[in-house]
Amino acid sequence: MFLSGVETEKARGTYLDPSAGKVLFRDHARRWQESRQVELTTAAAGVSRLRCHLLPQWGEWPLNKIGFLDVQAWVTRLAAKLSPQTVASCHGILFSIMKAAVRARLIPVNPCEGVRLPPRRKRATAETVITRAELTGKLLPELPERYRALVLLAAYTGLRWGECVGLRWTRVDLTAAELTVVETAVEVSGKISVKPYPKTEAGRRTVPIPPLLVAYLRRHREIVPPAPDDLVFPDTVGHPLRRSNFRRYVWVPARGKAGLPTSLTFHALRHCYATWLISEGVPVNVVQVALGHEHASTTLNRYTHRPKDYHDRLRAALTDPADDPLTEDSP
Repeated sequence: MFLSGVETEKARGTYLDPSAGKVLFRDHARRWQESRQVELTTAAAGVSRLRCHLLPQWGEWPLNKIGFLDVQAWVTRLAAKLSPQTVASCHGILFSIMKAAVRARLIPVNPCEGVRLPPRRKRATAETVITRAELTGKLLPELPERYRALVLLAAYTGLRWGECVGLRWTRVDLTAAELTVVETAVEVSGKISVKPYPKTEAGRRTVPIPPLLVAYLRRHREIVPPAPDDLVFPDTVGHPLRRSNFRRYVWVPARGKAGLPTSLTFHALRHCYATWLISEGVPVNVVQVALGHEHASTTLNRYTHRPKDYHDRLRAALTDPADDPLTEDSP
């Protein structure tokens, strides 16, 4: 009877060799990693998660011994010491590895399915949104002149760090007051490379340049001659700027002198850009295109925050000079 069932499963293509699941997790994870076709930054993040959180737990386990309750218990332990985002990332990698094991017919089901993850709580980032007056009146004056156009570019176009430092002068049209995002710089393990394409398909876009930024870019081209490879913002030897150096020697000191909160990161300027535009009534779908998002929900959920004067805006929206609450006709 058993042999008959095996033959039937073989004929249907559903048979699993009982010994296949004895493959150790670390060996299968290595094959999975070698077969991936992902961006360098994604691959680097995966290597880090594997080394720090997955291999110490699952490395010596046979694949067929990893069960749902084992995974749930592991996730619960991680949640006690790591952020919900990190836990979700670790679980996502394990899920992908075990899914590959199912497809390779090493195990029948993915033990990660149905595992409950800790809820992701939106961080309080309202304080990272500064006003345009704080940007131009406080932050810019404290920056070395060669970096002012870079910071204004991030705040007035919403470009990501990699898009800013990967920008070439051939992509900038100061007469038409617009730039095109194509190349982007990527830094992995201390090495910087420039990709000939942005983060997503929607990331390739043309963005208008406000007049103030046009003026700063013209001045920047005078004080920092274009690098041999046409980079707009090279370092002092003509290479793409290193983010860690910029943050340590330029951003943090200037932010401190300007008296702005430490939660204001360079990336927060992208949040400022989106919030400023939507606060001025620019439709979300238009802001979405400018930011290079594939979905408008991303723009709303991640890149817009309440402006500092939101109380006044709410009052103004419901205030009519003709209203008089003390008239006799008032209900």
